[in-house]
Amino acid sequence: MIFSVIITSYKEPTTIQEAISQILEPNLGFFSKNAELIITAPDEETLNAADKAINKYNLQNYKLIKDKGIGKPAALNLAAQSAKGRILFFTDGDMYISENAISEMLPLFNDEEVGGVSGHPVSLDARTNMFGYFSHLFCEAAHKKRTKEPETPMSGYLYAVRNIPSLFPIPEEMRAEDAYLSVKIKSMGFKTAYAPEAFAFVYFPKSLDDWLKQKKRSLGGNVQMSKFTAKSPQNHRKARSLGEDLQMMFFPLTFAANLTELIYSIALYPLRLYLWVLIYRIHWQNKYKSGMWDRIETSKY
Repeated sequence: MIFSVIITSYKEPTTIQEAISQILEPNLGFFSKNAELIITAPDEETLNAADKAINKYNLQNYKLIKDKGIGKPAALNLAAQSAKGRILFFTDGDMYISENAISEMLPLFNDEEVGGVSGHPVSLDARTNMFGYFSHLFCEAAHKKRTKEPETPMSGYLYAVRNIPSLFPIPEEMRAEDAYLSVKIKSMGFKTAYAPEAFAFVYFPKSLDDWLKQKKRSLGGNVQMSKFTAKSPQNHRKARSLGEDLQMMFFPLTFAANLTELIYSIALYPLRLYLWVLIYRIHWQNKYKSGMWDRIETSKY
């Protein structure tokens, strides 16, 4: 089996079907012999919707896995344990990828030193409101950073890893499994790469509460990772930190295309500082939530 595509989902019966079709339509020839599709979800509604979508293609190489609902890391562990592919692709059930995404990422593994490849998240939100603007800003900042430094941690929206023995399981309490796998791949002597034309189309949070909730999970998970990499701090360097934010402190100002966006960019600075205060307080007090599913309702479409 050349590759396995793993979609993790939670209470997303209305979006999982498009996620599946965007993967199968352009790659159906591969899936007939050389690839498999694995869907994980803790709820029957999502799994039934996925099964219905897959049956339209008469696909044989697929698995539906009902996880225990204790979080994405646990779901990924179940899927990885079941997967037969030499390369494992990961994406989510509340978004979709471009038709060329897999074909853009797969050839990068021809380099035997590459252990992981990141896709390119693209916001589907409008730039005309503050949080939509923030989503475009952060996607572009990540794109620039990965273009300049391919070993920047992979994006959890779309990434692929070589199916390396002992890469899994992920600690179930881990909040940023994409960053954890990026660091672990590096610690095993591999490098990560970036496929800028492999797009992951995503809706982002549209309220302050959801924005903080998502960022505390993703950025906070990077800080949390020091718990798991303390014995090899040299491998932790690429995790996100306040210091890395400061390296791009002027980017929001240069990204703004008009006066309204400039005001949004200026407003981001105190919000981002407040976010980091929350994250470090959680870290110092060791009050991390488990890796359990935590829906960001305003990012659903």
